[in-house]
Amino acid sequence: MIAKIKAIPEKAAFTIGLGLILFIPLFLFLMSLLFPLGYWTKMIISLVAIFFSTSLILSAADKRHSRIGKKK
Repeated sequence: MIAKIKAIPEKAAFTIGLGLILFIPLFLFLMSLLFPLGYWTKMIISLVAIFFSTSLILSAADKRHSRIGKKK
């Protein structure tokens, strides 16, 4: 799975990661209006999404750091 995350281009990984962090709370709020979700269910979904988005952002930062470091 790490290889698949690293295969995503830098800008796309950063955009997807930032979008997940920003829109998961809104998505969970709207889902809780339609379906009764428990507190722990929302917590687990948000933790998984934040972990995945953080790994995408860190992968993009690593790619950018290695790209900028090679130009010097």
